[in-house]
Amino acid sequence: MGRLNKALERIKSREQGNNNPAAPEAAAGAAFLKADVGNGAPLSDDPFAGKPALARLDADVLGSGRIITADTDPGVRTAYKMLRTRVLQAMRANGWRSLAVTSAAQGDGKTLTAINLAISLAGDVNHHVCLVDLDLRHSSVASYLGMRPKNGISDCLQRKEPLKSVLLKTSIERLFVIPNVRTEDNTSELLSSPGMNKIAQQLVHDPSRIVIYDMPPVLAADDMLAFAPMTDAILLVVSEGKTLRTDLMKTYELLGNLNVIGTMLNRSDEKTVAYY
Repeated sequence: MGRLNKALERIKSREQGNNNPAAPEAAAGAAFLKADVGNGAPLSDDPFAGKPALARLDADVLGSGRIITADTDPGVRTAYKMLRTRVLQAMRANGWRSLAVTSAAQGDGKTLTAINLAISLAGDVNHHVCLVDLDLRHSSVASYLGMRPKNGISDCLQRKEPLKSVLLKTSIERLFVIPNVRTEDNTSELLSSPGMNKIAQQLVHDPSRIVIYDMPPVLAADDMLAFAPMTDAILLVVSEGKTLRTDLMKTYELLGNLNVIGTMLNRSDEKTVAYY
């Protein structure tokens, strides 16, 4: 838990730095994010300008991976629409435009939830959605969607690739994806870096865009805590019959004062209308 405690200390120091005129550059970047992002002024390096590369998604591949499509069981689609509505209500009420999806441990279904939520959100004509794979140790968004990109977001962070070179416009209307293809070691350092802060600013600049981040589990490393200052809210995925009660308690303790938008119960065998 040593790395997790260090991450919490970094978050506290940033919060204190935001109230200090002589705060380091990272705090200044956070202040710029609050003051300037979403003001409608055009970005000179907007990755969404022009025509991003098109990624055509295969319905059979999506269906076999439990990604929602037009052929998905209506009850499942209804559950995700309900989740979408609850998420949108909370985000609109608070002026939030970015959401990190995480879990306590590996295997709770947070990546599948992030993908299906992003697809469901893209079904709302009032905005478009960008799904970003920030699980840099176990990236799987591209695999779930049947994509084979050559580069991903870690190439932007490590190798200075421009963000527009890894941004993909999918064949699902209003849905964009930024995948990751390389496994990195210094993940928390990358996710708390000025480069990541700049990318986060670019993604939320357009007020009509919602950004969904697929994050690593909270207890797997300090990545989620290191990245937390750059996202507006957090959705926690819990797996029925798998997530340990002690792990969930530890996760809530670590997330502490962060904006946890809610908890989604995954793999429930409850089929009643009341549940949905």
